[in-house]
Amino acid sequence: MKSVDYYQARISIETARLLEKMRLFYEEKVGGTVTKGDCLIKAYYDSLWVKNWKEIFDSPMPPINNFDYKVSSTGQMLKIQITNDVKESIQNLKSTLPEIIGTRSVTVGVCIREILKSAYITNFEHKNESLQVSKVKNTINEQRKIANSFSDITIQTEVFKMLDDIELEFIKILKK
Repeated sequence: MKSVDYYQARISIETARLLEKMRLFYEEKVGGTVTKGDCLIKAYYDSLWVKNWKEIFDSPMPPINNFDYKVSSTGQMLKIQITNDVKESIQNLKSTLPEIIGTRSVTVGVCIREILKSAYITNFEHKNESLQVSKVKNTINEQRKIANSFSDITIQTEVFKMLDDIELEFIKILKK
């Protein structure tokens, strides 16, 4: 088992609300209690897909209603248990992010925010996008089954080509 240490950081109120939103999401996903530390560990693993942190940094904060995610005055000072992998990843991001975004330095709180944002994108935005793509593909496949019943091969081939073109265009639009 990996060793777990206490980790302390100051985060903004917006980041604290995002942490709470993601913590509640992960609780629902696993069907049990998820601590803030567990949430950050899960968010770290959900952020491993990121190749361009500038895109994450430039993306807006997820919409969070101030009243839905209450954060106490002490909620901005994290004292959580995380794995060494996560701790090292935060420190690595803290050293590389300033060059990527063109600043002198960033705080640990900014790094935590960006990890949480990328986890949010993975679990909410990409999930919705893949559901939409899946719906388009299913609809196109239903139309292909109908086209399969055409007796004229020339018409059948033309319909398949049109369906392929339509599918590609829809997927391009959905991925923008």
